Amino acid sequence: MTYGGSKNTAETSLLVFRYFFKWADSEGYSLTLNNVVRNYVRWSDHLLHRVRVTKDLLQMSAYTQARSLGSLLDKALERGRPIITSTRLTQPPSRKSARGVEADKQNLQDTFAFGHMLLDIMDGLTLDALWGKLPVRIPFRTGQELVEWSRLRPPEKKRLTNPQNRRQRLSIKSSTKIRSNYEADRTLRTRFSLANLRIEAELLFFIAQTGMNRAQAHQLKIRHFSYSSTIDGYQVRDYKHRRRGEVLFEIFSGYKALFENYLRWRKSVFPNDSNGLLFPLVRTGGRAEDKPPSWDRIKNSCKKLGIRFIPPSQLRNTRINWFLRRSGDTDLTAEQAQHSKQTLIHLYEEPNLHRTMTEVVRYWQAADPIIIPPAPGICTGSPMPVDNIQLGTTKPDCIHPSGCLWCEYHRDVDSFDYVWSASSFRHLKSIELVKYHPPQKHLPTHPALYAIERLSDKLRWFQHSNDVRKGWVEESLARVEEGDYHPTWGELIQSIEDKI
Repeated sequence: MTYGGSKNTAETSLLVFRYFFKWADSEGYSLTLNNVVRNYVRWSDHLLHRVRVTKDLLQMSAYTQARSLGSLLDKALERGRPIITSTRLTQPPSRKSARGVEADKQNLQDTFAFGHMLLDIMDGLTLDALWGKLPVRIPFRTGQELVEWSRLRPPEKKRLTNPQNRRQRLSIKSSTKIRSNYEADRTLRTRFSLANLRIEAELLFFIAQTGMNRAQAHQLKIRHFSYSSTIDGYQVRDYKHRRRGEVLFEIFSGYKALFENYLRWRKSVFPNDSNGLLFPLVRTGGRAEDKPPSWDRIKNSCKKLGIRFIPPSQLRNTRINWFLRRSGDTDLTAEQAQHSKQTLIHLYEEPNLHRTMTEVVRYWQAADPIIIPPAPGICTGSPMPVDNIQLGTTKPDCIHPSGCLWCEYHRDVDSFDYVWSASSFRHLKSIELVKYHPPQKHLPTHPALYAIERLSDKLRWFQHSNDVRKGWVEESLARVEEGDYHPTWGELIQSIEDKI
């Protein structure tokens, strides 16, 4: 017998078995050990028909049902090869849709808003509020307020407010007495709804901090926890086995105070439950204690406050992707999330536009020979003068913009932005030439004049090449004439002109 499976898994397996036998009965098949494999394949074809023809079943649902039943048959028949490989059902590929910057921001904004709401609930449901007068009013940092009556009907929703006869007056008197007794009862019999609201909030916050899944976190037992410091948080162990015991979970340093505050609150609310669940939800209606919560109270609070509910799976996913984005290390992130690297990439990693853009820029900076020179245009190598460089011109050195104009690796760019930048740079050199006052006559020509001539030749070529480039030159010259310079040179030109 195999141990360790969850009750939900067992319930799902039994349900799929019922589907299989129900299908066999409807088709008139008698299931035996000799024909169960053949009938299993027929049943999988029936599921595939529902997916492709009837279209009342999703491919993932069909595959999940067949895999669940197939794993049980593999163990019962002691098969070496999985029986599902004998079918035509395949797992559909998971598709990760591309997301823009706004989608990433929105996702984080929703998560932060949800986290703030959980914190406000945790802070608002103190012991005084839990055992105090009803209703409990929980203030939120958004200015909103949550009014909780703990399953008691608010006065404005009373059925009888204006009795018309003796029977109605007696009914009101009786309900008033019951209501007074309910409000006076300061125990979990009447306040379990409030206690569960805080416990659900604490459990969700705990999952977001530790990265545990819902079932694991809910099944944790209360311990005498001990903490050992790490780089950015604490490893939490059982105090009895603090030296050699395994790490129960890890938390960030900022969460320790919140966690210990919850432990004190829990000890006061459940004084006789020192060995029970860490998050002991009070059950009603005979619900099994080991079944994870459905978050009904938190969902209801989100609905009242207009906040999107973030399920535990998405909280874990956001935590993993945040850690991956901060570290940039898939191996470290997989270790922190207790997954293999393949599982992390296949199931958890989400596309991120900002991270992708950063990686692309880093790649091209390392792999692409094109770099941004100090002059207008682009560069494809190290500084090297052209063969016919004039005497007195600025030598290429990747420092002075004028030197790029006579560099072997300098390249023009076929765009308006380049033409505008070249026109503005030519204007800058013109100002430089005008401000030059040689102390003697017959001195060598100033290098700025050579740069002006070189830039004029380039602009002249653009102007006479075709109508589109001609329009670029005319527009750029008009902008320079109006004082609208290219951003690369604008501030420098303005600072020089102010001194003239």
